[in-house]
Amino acid sequence: MKLIIYSENDYGCGASIAAFRLAAAAAKTHEVMYVFEKQKNDYSLYKNTGIRPWHLGRSYSLPKKIVYKLARLAAKYTRTEINRNLIFSVFLRQARQFRPDVIHLHNCYFTQKQIALLASEFPVVWTMHDQFALYKYNYKITALDGEEVTYCPVEPWRRHLYNPEDIAGAKDAKIVFTPPSQWLTDLADAVLKGRKKAVKVNNGIPLGSLIHVDKAEACEYVGIDPDKFTLLFLAGTGAWKRKNVDAVIEALKLVPELDLQAVVVGSVAKTDKRDPRLVLKGSVTGTEALSRYYSCADVFCIPSIVDNLPNTVLESFACGTPVLGAKTGGIPEMVIEGRTGWLFDPYDVKGLSDKIKYLCENRAEIKTIEPNCRPFVEKYFAEDVMAANYEKIYKEIAGGK
Repeated sequence: MKLIIYSENDYGCGASIAAFRLAAAAAKTHEVMYVFEKQKNDYSLYKNTGIRPWHLGRSYSLPKKIVYKLARLAAKYTRTEINRNLIFSVFLRQARQFRPDVIHLHNCYFTQKQIALLASEFPVVWTMHDQFALYKYNYKITALDGEEVTYCPVEPWRRHLYNPEDIAGAKDAKIVFTPPSQWLTDLADAVLKGRKKAVKVNNGIPLGSLIHVDKAEACEYVGIDPDKFTLLFLAGTGAWKRKNVDAVIEALKLVPELDLQAVVVGSVAKTDKRDPRLVLKGSVTGTEALSRYYSCADVFCIPSIVDNLPNTVLESFACGTPVLGAKTGGIPEMVIEGRTGWLFDPYDVKGLSDKIKYLCENRAEIKTIEPNCRPFVEKYFAEDVMAANYEKIYKEIAGGK
């Protein structure tokens, strides 16, 4: 079977990582072209994967930056999708030459009309990693500080061009939606109203390279005390309000007496550096380094106000580390109270603080949870499991090929 797997980025954000992992798994048995608009890594990423990468931006006849900037300025001035039309036309031309049996979209900013056109020519699977497209890219959240934040990557002047009805009501569009969580599948069903099919397919992670590392070795690598209770969490300025990092910072302030260390990975520009218990580490890449960071922690904390099926939770489980997760989105589908971790209300800072204190003072309970984590991922979230689930959908939508 010939597949095109499309992602906005080649590898970096959670959605593109999930797309790349699927491409690598599918390439074991299929011919896979991996298409991306923005390149953040060199081509060594694809070595020995069997993937055929294609940087969409390199198809322009003029230098990419000039063409894209001019098209974007024209789009903003005319309130049209000139720049997206340009990218889509290049992609469609390549698809017609490659003639895939299935096109699998991940994070994608083609308009719904463009996707409907694509699905009228080719069978399309669209893995929605967030709820933006279901809300015309105008999804709002209330942040921890009470501020209402528009949580969307599309500028306000463009949002009227993204209407889910354009694809839900397109009779000729052969498309299946595959959200990774039941939470997002239910949202999709509410919008699609039976006109198009939505099937939950879990993300998968590379269990061969994400592994548990001896705690003493992991702590030495990270540069922390192996005897102290260690809380690990991520910080990112791009989605600070949604990821709710302030909740963890504020929760720690309520328990200054706790003798712990909180390892902060990611963009730490906004992190309060006055608490000496915070260990700021910046960005971490590569499964070998990630395995050591997850393994150094007693608990990984994810406090998001809204999230789909974050890879970080699965990666932590793969390394045998339980998760303290917010009771929101698809997180409770992975973090099962008393089995793989513990849940809390993302708006309840005092409740989170109490959970951290309890775990810090009851590390023996954490030890009883650790053995459950990796087997849970092996059963439901392995790369091969994900690939097999998509294989069924590909064959169904492509007519049994």
